[in-house]
Amino acid sequence: MTRWYRHRFHNVTALGIVFFTMRWLPRLVQPPIAAVTALVFFLLLKRERRAVSGNLRRVSGRRGLALQWKVYRVFYSFCDLIVSYTCVPQASHAQLLAMLPDGERGAAVIDRCLAAGQGLIVWTAHLGNPEFASRLLEMHGRPVNVARVVEDKPAEKMLRDRMSNERLRIVDLRGGARATIELLQALRRNEIVAIQGDRVYHAHHGAEVMFFAAPAEFPLGPFLLSQVSGAPVLPGFVVRRGWLRYRVLLGKPIFPGSSENRGEDQRNGLRQAVEFLESQLSNYYDQWVNFFDFWPVHPHD
Repeated sequence: MTRWYRHRFHNVTALGIVFFTMRWLPRLVQPPIAAVTALVFFLLLKRERRAVSGNLRRVSGRRGLALQWKVYRVFYSFCDLIVSYTCVPQASHAQLLAMLPDGERGAAVIDRCLAAGQGLIVWTAHLGNPEFASRLLEMHGRPVNVARVVEDKPAEKMLRDRMSNERLRIVDLRGGARATIELLQALRRNEIVAIQGDRVYHAHHGAEVMFFAAPAEFPLGPFLLSQVSGAPVLPGFVVRRGWLRYRVLLGKPIFPGSSENRGEDQRNGLRQAVEFLESQLSNYYDQWVNFFDFWPVHPHD
């Protein structure tokens, strides 16, 4: 399993300091503080900086200072994500909508998918603010089940507990078959399942598809769930448009295939989702907060 965080700053003490100080600081001073913080971590976290540089070099084709500026922007985007934990978990629906300057949250598309009565699988990624996206899904009047791996680290559990509520529950994918059954039952109740699709946490649970002209591995689980339940998969992301201001990006629903080759149907669905991710990363690659080499088997030029 590839671990996202390995550095010494991802701990309860550091997160507690952020949550306490940012909660009381005026919104006006938060962006410059985040800019300085992002620069500090950009300089200190050399391994993560190298990994992000390699990823963005392949995605954008940039080199030199132009590339490093975008790498720094990834660290800044991550600061926005962490600070959002101080306001997004307890925000009312009206307050969440106020963070969408254009007011569009894709409600009509999501409601049409749910109208079929077979649930909905929202396929997202570590692009922009997936936690904000989960809260927006609550507005459709049914429980949201966020499928993710929660590592046995106090900091990870702290973040999980801040985001979960009576309408938004975390399903830990480490539960294996039990977690899969929970997600299937949720879909059969016509609930929403949200899955981050750009990290393979378990060996043999993924498939390689072309991604920015090189093979990369993505999890097949969302498309297996779709095939078994009949629920469509909807690719969608929430990207940052300013400090704690966001925009919703939705692709077209991907319906389960009906051919005799179930494995190929799953891969076809995965390819469609990955193509949508690739199209959005072309514009928002400096918000893709994956701090590890996404193509470890296929070295960058």
